[in-house]
Amino acid sequence: MSVLARYFSKSDLDEIKSAVGEAESKTSAEIVPFFAESSHHYKEWSWFGAFLTGGITGISFYTAQNVYGLVWGNESMFAILSVWVGAIIGLGVFTFFPKLRFLLVPKNSKQYFVELRAKEAFLEEEVFRTKNRTGILIYISLYEHFVRVYPDKEIARVVPKSEWNEAVRLIIEGMKSGKKKEGIVSSILFCGDLLKKYNIKIEKDDKNEISNEIRDGGNLM
Repeated sequence: MSVLARYFSKSDLDEIKSAVGEAESKTSAEIVPFFAESSHHYKEWSWFGAFLTGGITGISFYTAQNVYGLVWGNESMFAILSVWVGAIIGLGVFTFFPKLRFLLVPKNSKQYFVELRAKEAFLEEEVFRTKNRTGILIYISLYEHFVRVYPDKEIARVVPKSEWNEAVRLIIEGMKSGKKKEGIVSSILFCGDLLKKYNIKIEKDDKNEISNEIRDGGNLM
């Protein structure tokens, strides 16, 4: 099952697609919604988890040995063994349970991978391939709780970066309240009104250069 099918019904996707069409009817821009369950696999942090659990088991053994005298002789060998056993268990746990691994990832690392994946999506979806460079990517990453709006250069030249904050807020508020579809629709319609406000006008020979469908970014976890 695709990521989109797990989070949106067909009627939800149709409504989002319709919102893209409505927003684009006011402007020459092309709006590309992109939904990803996660922006990175974060497998590197499995090793950090192994380091942590190894340290915890080593300290636990040392403490228990001093309090209860668990072994007689070769304490150093057993201490080293306890660290290795804990590390191996930790590596397995954080490798096979990605949601636990995700808890180890600091916010700035999540932001980095969201930014990187959003830029990759901009290129993959060829948002730049519009006649007047008036494409916009709305990138939504669920696990990280981040939303990014990337306008192509002609729109970025005219619309101040701060103006997109409301588009981001609408999606985040929708996610928090359990109204994903409503938040995305509101954000898309807001983008249409914002572009109209800054005179990114629709042209007489305007064509729909990029599909209105919401993109399925998959799950990298």
